[in-house]
Amino acid sequence: MKKFWRGLIVLVASLSVWAAAAPTSVAAATNVDVNAKAAVAVDAKSGQILYQKNADQPLPIASMTKMISLYLVLQAIHDGKLKWTDTISPDNAIYTLAKDTSLSGVPLEPENKYTIKELYQASVIYSANDAMMLLANAVAGSQPKFVTQMDDLLKGWGISDAKIVNVTGLNNSELKTDRVPGTPANAENEMSAKDMAIVAKHLLNDYPEILDTTKISSMMFRRGTSDQTKMDNYDWMLPGRVSAQKDLPVDGLKTGTTDLAGNCFTGTAKKNGYRLITVVLNAGGTAVTRRFDQTAKLMRAVFADWKPLTATTKNQAVAGHQALKVDKGKQSSVALRAADTVSVLVPTSATTKDLRYTYVPAKGMAKQAAAPVKKGATAGALTVDAKGEKLTYLGNAAGNQTKLTAAKTVEKAGFFTLLFRGIGEFFGNLF
Repeated sequence: MKKFWRGLIVLVASLSVWAAAAPTSVAAATNVDVNAKAAVAVDAKSGQILYQKNADQPLPIASMTKMISLYLVLQAIHDGKLKWTDTISPDNAIYTLAKDTSLSGVPLEPENKYTIKELYQASVIYSANDAMMLLANAVAGSQPKFVTQMDDLLKGWGISDAKIVNVTGLNNSELKTDRVPGTPANAENEMSAKDMAIVAKHLLNDYPEILDTTKISSMMFRRGTSDQTKMDNYDWMLPGRVSAQKDLPVDGLKTGTTDLAGNCFTGTAKKNGYRLITVVLNAGGTAVTRRFDQTAKLMRAVFADWKPLTATTKNQAVAGHQALKVDKGKQSSVALRAADTVSVLVPTSATTKDLRYTYVPAKGMAKQAAAPVKKGATAGALTVDAKGEKLTYLGNAAGNQTKLTAAKTVEKAGFFTLLFRGIGEFFGNLF
């Protein structure tokens, strides 16, 4: 009996040691209860999705629309179609809108000329609807033409289910006489949280200078003139504002509010080696800070759950995929190197040992390549994931992929080289 119990104790101890040593999946991220109709968090550079809730459903986006419009303004500036010093005056429809003090706007008078720069600043900082409409006219010549440009831009980014009816995000009923023909009287712009994240990603990556303006807490519009207006940024998470968080260095991007859209916010902050984009649509609750409260909750969870890790380095070998055999080459194999440096976000508990590589060889290169092989020739594609965590990206992008390419040229061997190699292999197999 004593032998039985001693044996049982040894068995239990052995199982305990085995369980402790057994490999486990890294902790899956991110699990947080965001009180909003929809929300998403993504890496600003790659578009890697770190959190999502109802992120594919189109919903009203209110003034977050202006991110699309501002992209087109910055594009026109970079293309030389507009200059910051160019001026424009409001037409009667925009002048009428400017007089509506219930809407976000700055004083615009028909007899005055306003620079593109000051209209841009008013649109970014103060979400000025009249300024944004005037910029649209400067870029495209009319509101309908600008809306067409917005549609084309979104489709070019793979966004096909957006509904864009105006350049500002207001309900169409607020626009009175400047409504785009054919759009419903009470319509609003609608997009999904994921699609808004795509817009924010393009804006930040293509025109990072937008942050120079989005981070401004307050600015005076046309100081020293009769139009002088103090513009306090509606992004209350900026330093010094009521929803600022010491641990969250928020420096953009855009709020949005209408009766249909509720309280919305596309935020961004750079921390822990990467820039994060969050989108919150129609935040729940009654607090006036609710969109920022939910954004803070989401940002904290993501920054706590994810960290960057370099998976491949450009022109360096990848473990397990260092070389490829070459048939009838002067050399019997060719070294393979990563075509790109791939950095992915992984759960904070993960290490480089938790990276998982999936290799798909190029056509005809499953086991070997036929000589000659040119330097830079693609041998296959490598996809990186983390153990227990499949990495996903906006718009089905592949931010976790790179090609493996030949590090040098391998020429085809001559007749005598192949002959003697064959003889050597023949006798080698005999012994």
